[in-house]
Amino acid sequence: MPNAFENMPDVGKKKMAQSQSKPNRTPLIIGAVGGCLLLLLCVVLGVGGWFIWSSTQAKTGTAVTNPNAPTAPGSGQPSGANNASKPVRIAASVDRGAFVEQKLIWLLYSDGSEPKQLLTQASSPVFSPDGSMVAYYHWTDGIYIANSDGSNPRKILGETNAKYLAWSHDGRWIAFTSQTSQRENAPTNIDAIKVDGTSRRNLVMGGTQPTWSPDDTMIAFSTCRGSDCGIYIASSAGGDTGTLVIGGLGSSPAWSPAGNKIVYQADTDGVKQLFVVNPDGSGKKQITSGTNPHVGAQWSPDGTTIYYRAPEGGNWGIWKMNADGSNPTRIANDFPPVDWAYERLALGK
Repeated sequence: MPNAFENMPDVGKKKMAQSQSKPNRTPLIIGAVGGCLLLLLCVVLGVGGWFIWSSTQAKTGTAVTNPNAPTAPGSGQPSGANNASKPVRIAASVDRGAFVEQKLIWLLYSDGSEPKQLLTQASSPVFSPDGSMVAYYHWTDGIYIANSDGSNPRKILGETNAKYLAWSHDGRWIAFTSQTSQRENAPTNIDAIKVDGTSRRNLVMGGTQPTWSPDDTMIAFSTCRGSDCGIYIASSAGGDTGTLVIGGLGSSPAWSPAGNKIVYQADTDGVKQLFVVNPDGSGKKQITSGTNPHVGAQWSPDGTTIYYRAPEGGNWGIWKMNADGSNPTRIANDFPPVDWAYERLALGK
């Protein structure tokens, strides 16, 4: 193909004969140049349009994905995408001083985010199974229930020393430690009351810190029967003194969601540490150690994680670890508990 620029007429020459003897290629050249410019303009407009579209999608929260990105097996999402489920909520007592107004309940997510004060003159929180409500001990005034955002608090039991609550999985009952006399060493019982404040009944004579089995048919608790002090299990129907699961002064039990484990705390070399045990008393395993107490343990809803409290580094914080005790991680600082030896954390949806 001849060069488009060869044999072009000299600038300023106007020889009709020459122009007639050879084809005039100027229109071809103009067309070629114009075509290139048009193509370049289309590319620029296309790239600019895509940039504006993607920016708009990002601002409106619509995902912009690469269709060629590799996907994680079975996930349907690009590999490396965050597939973690939404964090669950934690309610925890916080002690800011000796006055009842300084006994507080705070709320945060299980990744440590969004901590905020929820209630005053309150401790021993527990979530309802659906997470819509929280029950708690209102200092000097008994057991209250409020919406999970702290609104609409209402009293369901006017007893001045009713603490260490546990909400049944069917949502109907709240078990609690009842100590009608506040004199030192006064006996404690485990009672239950419906969420509307009616039908109070006794579950266990002589016991504290109840936790329901997943099917609500049993109660695990802490007590002494003679010289055998530790974790016991009794029927939630009442009238059962209980069967010893594990001794060693174990306390503050929490039943796992699957029902196959109980986490509890007990002294080891004078320091409270966390243990897990099967409900039949087998498989005891210590899962924390060190010179600081580890207390207030509670299971995540899926049973894979245990949340607890410890004053590591001289500051009471909230921690989590795998159910086997591995990978302990602090998620929140400056959460001194109101009653560290007895209260559990509360986890809810």
